[in-house]
Amino acid sequence: QSKRKSILLSEHVQSSIQYLAFLADYELIFNTAIGMYDFDLAKAVARHSQMDPKVYLPMLKRWRELPEDTARYEVDVKLKRYESALRHLVAAGQVAEELAMEDHFEKCLKFIKEHGLHKLGLELFKDDKTNCRSIMVSLGEHLLLERKPEEALAIFLAANPRHLDGGKRASRSCGDWRAYFACCAEDGETVDDDTITAIAESISSKVCNMREQRDNYASAASILLDYGEDVAYAIDMLVSAHLWSEGRRIAHLHERIDLVKKVVDGSASYARTCIEDLAERASTFVKTIERYAEVIVIRRDAIREAEEAGILDTHLDDSASMFSMQSTASNTSLRSTASGSSVGSVGSVGSVASVSTVISVGATSTFSFTGEVDLLKHNSKFNNLGKKKKKKKSRKKGSAARRTKPGSEEELKELVTALGHGCPDEHYVAVISETVTFLLQCDKLSMATLLFESYKELSEAVAQSQSARLGRDKEEKEEREKRERKEGRFNDFVEHPCEKDINAIICKPLQGCVQSTFSFLL
Repeated sequence: QSKRKSILLSEHVQSSIQYLAFLADYELIFNTAIGMYDFDLAKAVARHSQMDPKVYLPMLKRWRELPEDTARYEVDVKLKRYESALRHLVAAGQVAEELAMEDHFEKCLKFIKEHGLHKLGLELFKDDKTNCRSIMVSLGEHLLLERKPEEALAIFLAANPRHLDGGKRASRSCGDWRAYFACCAEDGETVDDDTITAIAESISSKVCNMREQRDNYASAASILLDYGEDVAYAIDMLVSAHLWSEGRRIAHLHERIDLVKKVVDGSASYARTCIEDLAERASTFVKTIERYAEVIVIRRDAIREAEEAGILDTHLDDSASMFSMQSTASNTSLRSTASGSSVGSVGSVGSVASVSTVISVGATSTFSFTGEVDLLKHNSKFNNLGKKKKKKKSRKKGSAARRTKPGSEEELKELVTALGHGCPDEHYVAVISETVTFLLQCDKLSMATLLFESYKELSEAVAQSQSARLGRDKEEKEEREKRERKEGRFNDFVEHPCEKDINAIICKPLQGCVQSTFSFLL
């Protein structure tokens, strides 16, 4: 050791340190030296720096006097090498006295929490069942704070033994009611009726798409039925989800004829709502496709003329003033229709007899669950679900008001969006099919027939308007080609990027069994 110190004090080494300091910062060299846990080298470096001896000499002296792993832990912390610091901290505890082992683990766990080293901690304590569980619980709590309840739930229940309190909190947070009630049962906890109702209402009130919302109502019904024994409220949830057959089954199972009638009445009310919505969709689609046929010609001309002028990405140009405008008489009414009225969800879940069906053109989901629960609802807190104060839209006055230019790319986008929302999606079609089937089973032939024919009329209106438009489009294309050939021009036909999607729009068919049944009845 003394020989090594003499070498570090040699003129050759000192000059080398000075030269190295010329190339790099002294602090960097000092930190590198202590990072090698070579405190003599660090002292030699510090001697040639402007570091205060009153600072580095006591620090280096302390580290020399500490046990090796403890000293290396403190160095790693100073250099913010936290993973290495934890390894040395654990190693220091392994040589400590057994009486201090428990306090030492608490120090390790605190360090793990501060620096998010749970993965490394589990690796280092994998052979210690008790301490490993403590780290798992800490990781679960960390994930809850990070708003990752699904991961936290898995970690809490993967601990050995399982951390049921954490599992209950995580399952409530992520909406996994099955895991929550399983944890309660395993923990010997009895859930009171108010908590059961609150959980069911929380699940059913989540805002999501129509398919997910239907599943949420079904889950809420299961909770109320299995844990709260509230048959009436469970039936309300099933009616809200349009699960008519299941609602009828549960009502008969509990010998509640009044609830059977409630389910049947709910399905009939929903059918009436669907009929109105389908008729409105048909009318709106026909008007919108007519305006689309006018605007698409304008946009093609815009692309063609811009290409001739050598302008790229012309289909994104919103300016249509240089092109001749076709009739725009129906434009204003179409835009208001597309942006607000009745191109939306049908029989919003949560409502049976009184439904407000509205969709906005830019909506992410075609069908949303909105509206208020009518008198068919069970008398409970659930009646208040979905009731939200509608904010009044502020309207700008004067020239500042934003208006869509007739024939512009913006108007085309609005029309394309409205047409895309014009036909019911796959889930809505499935619900209509189930409703028709249920009405037939409940001796509601006239209502089932009206709903079936309403959907058929929408499908035919879409198909016919599409066929007529495409026919006219083909004729105009042929006439243009003839005219250009006579003029000695041979230009390729210009097509807007949206046309393929619009041309492919059709109504999805109702379920095959429904169509087969009505082939005999009509």
